[in-house]
Amino acid sequence: MKNLTLGLGRRFLVSRKRVGFVSWSAVMAMLGVAVGCFAVLAAIAVLNGFTNELEERVSGFESDLRIANISLDENLQAKIKSAAVSIPEVEDASFYLERKGIIIRDDNRQLVTLKAVESDKLGSVYRPFMESELDRPMEKSGIVMGTELAARLQVRPGDRLRLVSPTSGQLALGFPTWGDVEVQGVFRTGIPIFDDRVCFIPMEMGKQLFRAGTSVDGVDFLLREGSTAKIAEDKISALLPEELTLTSWREQHGILFSAMELEKLVGTIVLSLIIIVASFGIASTLIMLIMEKVREIGILRAMGATRRKVARIFAFQGIMIGGIGAVFGMITGITLIFAQMKWGFLKLPETIYLVSAVPMALSLGDVVILISVSGAIISLASVYPARVASRLSLTEAVRFEK
Repeated sequence: MKNLTLGLGRRFLVSRKRVGFVSWSAVMAMLGVAVGCFAVLAAIAVLNGFTNELEERVSGFESDLRIANISLDENLQAKIKSAAVSIPEVEDASFYLERKGIIIRDDNRQLVTLKAVESDKLGSVYRPFMESELDRPMEKSGIVMGTELAARLQVRPGDRLRLVSPTSGQLALGFPTWGDVEVQGVFRTGIPIFDDRVCFIPMEMGKQLFRAGTSVDGVDFLLREGSTAKIAEDKISALLPEELTLTSWREQHGILFSAMELEKLVGTIVLSLIIIVASFGIASTLIMLIMEKVREIGILRAMGATRRKVARIFAFQGIMIGGIGAVFGMITGITLIFAQMKWGFLKLPETIYLVSAVPMALSLGDVVILISVSGAIISLASVYPARVASRLSLTEAVRFEK
């Protein structure tokens, strides 16, 4: 009986009787579902690609784990160094000072965040995308800044600047501490909060400028490739005093990544409306098909087919229409995504987006979610027409004249 249900469903669908445009209506409904699935899949892949690109740039600029917003004296620094050496997941660690400062270039003054780090850690613990590579380790009077800040100051490597620390301890006569530096490099992350506001300076310059003595403001940890941040965090925390709190780069920029997730969710919902609109085409196709097959439905009922069997025939037709469209759309989308990931034929202006091609990434979970959502929408679109067919009166259906 199951094979009979499937066979009748296929036969009814491809029938070319008086309402012959039913088949074309089914084709259009299939194409609508296919376009919807393709659009959702492509949008998810693009958003995943840009999110991954953003994560790569943030993780390269920031450290994997950080202890921040606390003054670390020499005793705490020694404990942290000991913990870092003893934990296999930790590859390196760097102490830093981070304060607000003013950069002066002629009459141009810019308020920035000055991050003083150990010179040899720039390029290991901190891995910003450099526009101009450092030809030598950062010197005591060197500075590395972002492209947007360099453009506003109109400087390039080799130019001299003056740094002023208005928040540090004051010298005699109330003047703030200052120091002259040379631009040694320019980095570009594509993230304005980094490119326009953050500068790296050597630890020696930072201690002189901020009058920090032997204390530092925090420590950054670089984990070995393949290490799990949570496991490393638990091991480090177990060896350090309770007042020292570790945070990951994702937690430090939680608002940014939450916004990206929200954008992905909203985009998926909006594009899913294409599938919903196509589902109305499925429903209308089935209604027209029922109008054409009223007499045949009556004959089936007279031969002993139950209302449930009749409903299953038309429900199968709706699922077949939507299913073919969904499979076609997803196969096309997956093919495009993997082709773009391999060959990158969809190009982007690198000067604007920092990538030469549209980044795409797709996970199995995304495909499963799309299959579930599209399957639910298609099934719901098939329910009402199937119920209409099953409720037709046996006697009226047999006597129906087209």
